[in-house]
Amino acid sequence: MRVRRLAGLVAVLLAGSALTACRSQPDVAAYLGDRRVTTAEVDAIVQGVNAEADRRLAAFARARATDPGTLPPPIVRTTGTEVVSLIVLADLGHRVIAERGLSERTAPAGTIAETFGMPPTDPYVLLWADYLTGLQSVAAAEQARPLTDDEADLLYDAGAADPDADYDAAVYRFKTQVNLAPLFGARRRLAAAMEGADVSVNPQYGPVVLPVVLDGRHLDVGFPNEGGVLFEEG
Repeated sequence: MRVRRLAGLVAVLLAGSALTACRSQPDVAAYLGDRRVTTAEVDAIVQGVNAEADRRLAAFARARATDPGTLPPPIVRTTGTEVVSLIVLADLGHRVIAERGLSERTAPAGTIAETFGMPPTDPYVLLWADYLTGLQSVAAAEQARPLTDDEADLLYDAGAADPDADYDAAVYRFKTQVNLAPLFGARRRLAAAMEGADVSVNPQYGPVVLPVVLDGRHLDVGFPNEGGVLFEEG
């Protein structure tokens, strides 16, 4: 997936552990406690986002044919894995906020909508708003510090550097971005919440990834131990 003009959104990476749940239904994409996220609602969001991307690309191609100076519009694509991950991680973020008594820092849907070039009421935009509200609220309680080598490597491996960037230079740059450290702190908090949560994901939409937006790049970062929280098919 690739998104244009995504500067300014929160970037965070999350580690999780593998869990397996015995309950499973083919029309359920994920279980969050007693809540069931259906495959139909996930697929509807994915189809809507990608259909709009196709429409914009076609319109851009037509405009570019008559005016070569036409600038490309924001183009957003998604997958079922990303949509389910947004839902799961938003839920975990709100659990951590409640359990730790943190102040909630609302991510405005209008700002996200402007970045994506989508209406503020679009279901995908609202998912991101809920997700980022949880992440930035948890991250706000963490301390700034230089990144560790492992954290910088994780960013590099996720594709956060330019394709032709020198490895040592890219890792050094990541390690000096102390503003990213609270997000790695949030990573640990959410990972711990995942371990004790009654959460499981249909393998069709797993393993869970963490959507990361950093320096205009839209990346999906996997979890250690295969990202887990998959329920058994049956």
